[in-house]
Amino acid sequence: MTCTRVSRGVSVAIALALLVLAGAPSTARADVASEKGGELYSIEKRDLLGHHELSISIGTLPLDAFAKGLTLQGSYTYHFTQLIAWELVSGLYSFNFETGLERDLRDRFDVQPEQDPRLVALLASNFVFKPLYGKLAFINNTLLTAELFFVLGPALGFYEGGSVPFGVDYGAGLRFFVGKYFSVRFDIRDYLLLPDFSKVENNLYISLGLSLTFGFGDDTSEDD
Repeated sequence: MTCTRVSRGVSVAIALALLVLAGAPSTARADVASEKGGELYSIEKRDLLGHHELSISIGTLPLDAFAKGLTLQGSYTYHFTQLIAWELVSGLYSFNFETGLERDLRDRFDVQPEQDPRLVALLASNFVFKPLYGKLAFINNTLLTAELFFVLGPALGFYEGGSVPFGVDYGAGLRFFVGKYFSVRFDIRDYLLLPDFSKVENNLYISLGLSLTFGFGDDTSEDD
């Protein structure tokens, strides 16, 4: 899969996440009728800022036709404000499982495909931008608090055979808060690695995880 096709897929996923939160203002704002019959909107501020976030996720690296990666990922993020944060370290390990395609090609067509070394781990550090926050009505019964965020930063890939190419990763995530301390998050990222600086290798990563947030402080001045 080419770089353009993967990047387009990530862009579509980000656009869908934006559409999910597009309806949030209707539930996140308190509507008050004005004297002229119009509407006034009061923007609901976010809850207290939790500076420290620990996350653990399971996910997949789905692009390799010969092996699919089932991943275990962990990260630590420091939140400076309600708008920006720094994911100081994010690392994942991939358990790769054969799809059987190589065996089928060999047995049925007498073809031995040439394979690149497989990715076994990723390490990254990202700038986090959190522009959207809102509340969504789930089946008109439950109110969900959600946040949309974007990430961008440098990355390292670790391949079988010892190759460690440098690259960048970017993507987006959607977080649903479960009480004060916990949140469930869905992430989609694209790791663009440069093996020997001779080509760009895409590694699409999709994950579902749980985060613990702590170190709360009063940040009322940050949103004014």
